[in-house]
Amino acid sequence: MERYRLKNIIILILALLNAFLLAALSIRGSGARTARRTQQQELVALFAADGMELDPALIPEDTAVSVYTLTRDEALEKKVAAYLLGETPEGASQGGGIYTYSTARGAAIFRDIGSFDAAGTLSQGSAEDFCRDFCEEFSYSEPVFTLDDTGSGTAAAVRLWNRAPVFNGSITFTIDHGSVMTVSGSLLPDTAAETASDTEPLTAFAALIAFQQMRHESSSVVSAITEISLCYELQNTAVASMTLVPSWQIVTDTAIFYVNCISGTVRRA
Repeated sequence: MERYRLKNIIILILALLNAFLLAALSIRGSGARTARRTQQQELVALFAADGMELDPALIPEDTAVSVYTLTRDEALEKKVAAYLLGETPEGASQGGGIYTYSTARGAAIFRDIGSFDAAGTLSQGSAEDFCRDFCEEFSYSEPVFTLDDTGSGTAAAVRLWNRAPVFNGSITFTIDHGSVMTVSGSLLPDTAAETASDTEPLTAFAALIAFQQMRHESSSVVSAITEISLCYELQNTAVASMTLVPSWQIVTDTAIFYVNCISGTVRRA
């Protein structure tokens, strides 16, 4: 009987402990939500006092972000060359991190900083289908076409990394009378390693404050923030030829701005 009563007491204690922990988590979560709402209200008021509209619903939740160091992928470059030039392209090293490929249809050059150019009669059939298929195959956004009545003009897209755009990792197709003649831009490998940073990445709140400071210093004319989202910036340094650094994209009614999450640098598109 005593053992049965002791068992019930232990069960009761454990139940009370669980209830206490749930209550503590609930209070902590409620406190965090309250603190976030306060931050939102203060930031909205700050922007309003400066003549800018900011919808608090646009401010993203804190997101875990990383810096990535990319490793050159020669197999990927050869695959892209084959896609653009057809057949089995002949490759050759030119030194200095430069590789070239060629076929009867044209030629392509790839650099170790992640850029490339290709020229020739590249598309067979619909140029628009060719561009769309290329972007889908190699992880770019849906291309945006700017064509005239003759089917001449350009198509542009950006590289996607973890479903976020690399804003300076774009690609451009030049189209002449329905045929793709040149392709140039960034080709980023999928192989990467996370790189530790001594600096805590900026939150969306901190990025907005950095943007506000830059706007004051540059006298940029902005009356409304329309979108805030995470993206990446491609950087080339002496240490690593290709590095992706997280940034916040701030879209306004007049221009697009980017705030580097590590350095805090603000730049205009």
